[in-house]
Amino acid sequence: MPDLEKQKWRSRLERRLLDAGAADSHAALGDRKTEIIGAMRGTVVEIGPGTGANMRYYAPGVRVVAIEPNPHMHDRLRATADEHGVDLEIRSLRGEAIDVDDGAADGVVGTLLLCGVDDPAAVVAEAHRILAPGGTYFFLEHVRADHGTGTRRAQRVMKRPHEWLFNGCRIDQDSGALLRSGPFDTVEFDEIDRGIGAVWCRRQIIGTATKIAQQESTGGSTGPTGSPEGPQRWR
Repeated sequence: MPDLEKQKWRSRLERRLLDAGAADSHAALGDRKTEIIGAMRGTVVEIGPGTGANMRYYAPGVRVVAIEPNPHMHDRLRATADEHGVDLEIRSLRGEAIDVDDGAADGVVGTLLLCGVDDPAAVVAEAHRILAPGGTYFFLEHVRADHGTGTRRAQRVMKRPHEWLFNGCRIDQDSGALLRSGPFDTVEFDEIDRGIGAVWCRRQIIGTATKIAQQESTGGSTGPTGSPEGPQRWR
């Protein structure tokens, strides 16, 4: 990831592009976001909120801790939160190391996140660590298109320009496999086609990962999450 402090002009361009795409994303996925994000209560940690595209979905009374390392996004993010009456706290941290206590977040949100961080597996691990037992991590990611498709060819061509425009975002990452291999007890997502208008970002996944609500004592060996060793569940 580039030095965000120094990327003033590039970040301004990225900010405008994010704002420009927010309306289309809301039209296509707003109902799903409202269903899941809108059901979250208490304290929610949103990792990489950018300019605040998800602020409109939070229910009244929810406290949002925004982990946003790009300082050039902060003013727009605050304004969007104020517009939607969100109780917002911004922390200038990277998602790989979040200063939130274990299990302190009632919900975690990360949209178009894992493609743009230095260590996506570490970010997923942090989301799991800070999430309360029984809590939900909501995610939306654009992912690598299938081999041999026009979208995959476009991704190859646009890989470097896209990384420059969006401060290191990788359009060809298999975030679905990354989430499935992570620490969450269940991972469920749908693959969606955003249509030709999304060009090289048209293939996306949207879904949730959950942390087991209660550990059961079995007397046997346990895996890294404390649950009995064995295959994780997803679909």
